[in-house]
Amino acid sequence: MSVSNLPNATASTSSFNENERDRLALLKIKSKIIHDPQGATSSWNDSSHFCEWEGVTCSHRHRRVAALNISSKGLVGSLSPYVGNLSFLRDIRLYNNRLQGEIPPQLGQLIRLQRLFLTNNSFEGEIPANLSHCFSLTYLHVGYNNLVGKLPQELYSLSKLKQLVIHANKLTGGIPPSIANLTSLESLSANQNLFTGSLPNALGQLKQLSKIGLCRYKFSGMMPTSVYNMSWLTILSLCDNQIHGSLPSNIGLMLPHLQMLQIWGNQFSGPLPLSLSNCSDLDWLELGLNNLNGKVAIDFGGLKYLWRFNLDSNSFGSGEPDELNFISSMTNCSYLEMLRIGDNQFRGMLPNSVGNLSRQLFVLSLGGNFIHGNLPSSVCNLVNLTYLILQNNQFTGTIPANIGNLQKLQELDLEQISSLEKFHTLLETCHC
Repeated sequence: MSVSNLPNATASTSSFNENERDRLALLKIKSKIIHDPQGATSSWNDSSHFCEWEGVTCSHRHRRVAALNISSKGLVGSLSPYVGNLSFLRDIRLYNNRLQGEIPPQLGQLIRLQRLFLTNNSFEGEIPANLSHCFSLTYLHVGYNNLVGKLPQELYSLSKLKQLVIHANKLTGGIPPSIANLTSLESLSANQNLFTGSLPNALGQLKQLSKIGLCRYKFSGMMPTSVYNMSWLTILSLCDNQIHGSLPSNIGLMLPHLQMLQIWGNQFSGPLPLSLSNCSDLDWLELGLNNLNGKVAIDFGGLKYLWRFNLDSNSFGSGEPDELNFISSMTNCSYLEMLRIGDNQFRGMLPNSVGNLSRQLFVLSLGGNFIHGNLPSSVCNLVNLTYLILQNNQFTGTIPANIGNLQKLQELDLEQISSLEKFHTLLETCHC
């Protein structure tokens, strides 16, 4: 063999060795799967090239494993540390399985890795700190597992990370100011962990962040003012914490693109800002279980996408005769499915326009107020109502004779409304 041919022979040998390394790594991964009910790895054998195996995608030039997708296959077992030998791997999708054990720290060897999806398994232990070596990582999804410990400080160096999904684990610690280093972050989903402390002002420095999900922690203190300056924000979900303070009167002008404002179960106080009527994309407004008060004077006419509205368990109410007129302005909300204003201080009469609300409405909850007068017969136009909650009010008169129109009604709560005559024969017609 001539000297000029030696480099090609060496390259060919090297390529063979690297391909063989990928094949053996895949077989090691298969060996850790103890139950494969859909036969997702049954093709992983010597009858075909590994690039043809189910769930395996190879690069065209080098014929190296570039993507591994065996998600939603019911796989039981663990993830072999040999996954770290797939050095060309860019995309790992193993979500919706029953994998357990620790997330292999060998994943940190995959410097080309861009997407890691391990959501909805039973992984345990800590998130490997050396995932920070995956400099190109853009999607890190490890939600719905059993992970513990703090989110490693090293991960805050991943400047290309766009989505950080760590919800429904048992992670501790908090959100440090160094989160500001995740300059490409667009979505932070960290609901249902064991975080404590306060929200860092650094959140407002993330110019790409449009979705914040930090529900069900023990976060306390005031809402960082910087968050209200994030004009690009679409989702702000901070439910079931201990955050206090009032909502800025101009919140709807500062956050005009809001689609979801979910802050139930906190300690917010003060009035409901009129400027929320400027959030024309708002579809989910959930403010229950706070200390909010005053008159609800928002014009909902421009919130045509609103489908969930919840003010339960606050102190709303002004004592003015027209204080329930905001319901009339909701008749343009053609997607509305849930309207909950129970356990407040509302005192007016329920307007006849309630019957003009969306035909999609399946929950109408008004209990625990001081609403008086007749129950409008127009409420029976809401033919998809499943829950009609009226208890602990001051309604008078009779149940409308056309109550039988509500064929889907499962619950009609009239408890402690002694002045509202109950006709059981009418109730039987709606099978509730």
